[in-house]
Amino acid sequence: FFSVELCPLYSVMVWSTFITCLATNSTWCFCTAIGSLMSSCCGNDKPSSVAPTPRSGRKRSILLLLMAIILALIFQYVVGPFIMNLKISNYVTKSWIEGCSNYYSENAQKECVGNQGVYRVTFTSSFSFILSAVATCYKPSANREAWPAKYILFVFGTLATCLIPNDPIISKIYFNIARVFGAIFM
Repeated sequence: FFSVELCPLYSVMVWSTFITCLATNSTWCFCTAIGSLMSSCCGNDKPSSVAPTPRSGRKRSILLLLMAIILALIFQYVVGPFIMNLKISNYVTKSWIEGCSNYYSENAQKECVGNQGVYRVTFTSSFSFILSAVATCYKPSANREAWPAKYILFVFGTLATCLIPNDPIISKIYFNIARVFGAIFM
C-alpha cells in the first residue's frame, strides 16, 4: 500500500516500532528473570503449615535493608543534587525543596534536600518492617512468603514518597517520630 518513496518516514516508523518492541520485551524478560532469581534465592523453603523458625525471613529482611541503604545513598548523593540543579518547577521538585529554602547557603540547601531523600527511603523501610511485623503476628508464616512482591512494593513505595511534600509530613512529623523511636532503639 505504501511505498518507501511515497512516505520517507515509513522506515523510521518501522525501526522505531521495532526498537520499542525490543526494549519492551527485553525489560519484561529482565524483570521476570530478576523475580525468578529473587524467588529462587529467597523463596519459600517450607510449606505454610510448618511453623517458622526464628531465622525465617532473616536473609530476606537483610536484603530489603541493603536495598534501603543503596536507595538512601542514591537519593542523597544523586537525586537530591539533581533536583536542586533542575531549572523547572513542578510538584515533585517543590515537594523535595520545600522546607530547605530556609538555609542561606546553597551547600546547606543541597545537603537538606539530600537528607530529605534519605528520610523518604527510611520512611518506606520503616513502614515495610512495621507492616511485616504486624502481618507476622497474625500469620507467622507470612515472613517467608511473597518476598519478590515485597521488594517490588518497597521500591514502588519509595518512588511514591517522592510525591509527598517535605513540610509537614517528612520534615516535621516523620522526622520527630523517627528521632524518638531511634533513641528508644539505641
